[in-house]
Amino acid sequence: MGLNDILNTARDALGAQQYALGVTGQNIANVNTPGYARREALLSSQPLGPNGGTVKVDGVRQVVDQFTEKRLYSSTGLSSGASQHSTDLGTIESLFNESQGTGIATSMQAMFDSFSSLAANPTDPTARSTVLAKADAFAQSVSSTANNLAQFQTDELNAAKDVVSQVNTKASAIAALSSKIANAQAQGQDAADLVDQRTQLITDLSGLVDVNTFTDGQGQLVIQSSGTTLVEGGTARSLAIGVATDGSMQVLATEPGGASNDVTQYLSGGKLAGIREARDVDAAAVLGKLDQLAYDVANAVNAQHALGYGQDGASGRNLFTVGTTVAGSAAGLAVDPGMVGHPEFVAASGNPSGAAGDSTNATALAELADSNLTSGGTRTAVQAYSDIVGDVGLRKQAADTDSQTRDAMKAQVSQMRESTSGVNLDEEMVNLTKFQTAYQAASKVLTTADQMLGDLMTSV
Repeated sequence: MGLNDILNTARDALGAQQYALGVTGQNIANVNTPGYARREALLSSQPLGPNGGTVKVDGVRQVVDQFTEKRLYSSTGLSSGASQHSTDLGTIESLFNESQGTGIATSMQAMFDSFSSLAANPTDPTARSTVLAKADAFAQSVSSTANNLAQFQTDELNAAKDVVSQVNTKASAIAALSSKIANAQAQGQDAADLVDQRTQLITDLSGLVDVNTFTDGQGQLVIQSSGTTLVEGGTARSLAIGVATDGSMQVLATEPGGASNDVTQYLSGGKLAGIREARDVDAAAVLGKLDQLAYDVANAVNAQHALGYGQDGASGRNLFTVGTTVAGSAAGLAVDPGMVGHPEFVAASGNPSGAAGDSTNATALAELADSNLTSGGTRTAVQAYSDIVGDVGLRKQAADTDSQTRDAMKAQVSQMRESTSGVNLDEEMVNLTKFQTAYQAASKVLTTADQMLGDLMTSV
């Protein structure tokens, strides 16, 4: 090997070590950058030719485990969905908070107590007015809770629309980055930074909706969500939110031609799944049980009240206005308009001849508190309401447990991803020292060869 060969070798070594130092510096600079994947400088020996034995730079490699990345997307979606579900159930749970003594249970018991007070004083105008007031308070408590549940469902629908808007924005951004990456790679440019940006966007997207990624035969990134292709290379499709005939939320996938497909049944993760679960499963179930309670209690009270007589000797009056079907009974529950302002119409008496002082019907109304008049004649009104509260509590507890489990799984996968693709500063400092020492040694070789060449030229 001549002096020129030594100079060429030293030159190549300087360039290669300088390149590796640059890659190491980039890693250190991005140690806290979200979505950044650690780089490795690819160096290899030049085996043949006039520069044989020197080092050459083959480029840079992102240290990424695709399997771990996919698991991270999946665990992020499940964790985000469970967290959203738990948060939303907390809102539902707050609607049944009896700690302030103003809930349905309190107002319902107060109504039955007013029947007992009326039975003790059937001619007392105050006792009669109290019955109407307590019945109205019970009806308002039930209807207010039902309306709050309905408003919750409306708010959840709006929240779902906002999430879908974010999904569409991110999908478009991912498609745009995919086009840039393809163009850069076609021109032989390093697209690692663009890939990192896209990876972070996909991670963010997985927090909103379930995400499954793969590469097609042309090397294009494909993202599937809710059973539909959301991104394919540089093309992005969009999602939309609709409402089915039964009032449930629909997730619609919009095709390029403008047609929409209902993909709700395939939704499995992300905030959107948590919202749908809370709205169409939990809130719907709780509202259905509240409707049944209102329907059963109101009809039982109405049936007994209609058997009695008011102070005017008339019977057949209903105390409540309630729907003819179970659905909507809670929201529509109210004191019958014909009873409002007429405490003398309260049917305390059990027969027209004893209308002035008889209280047998008021006693019967009070006894409804201990009668199995709900849940198909198996539960009292108080027990049925306790069942609703207990059901909400169990749903919330299960959601909390699921959220904690999903968070732990996500943390585990994130740690796996960090151990593979994350920047380890201790490791980078070792690399920094290694490449710096190699650079200094190559520089020394270059200096020595230059001196030898100078000495040779002087001697000649």
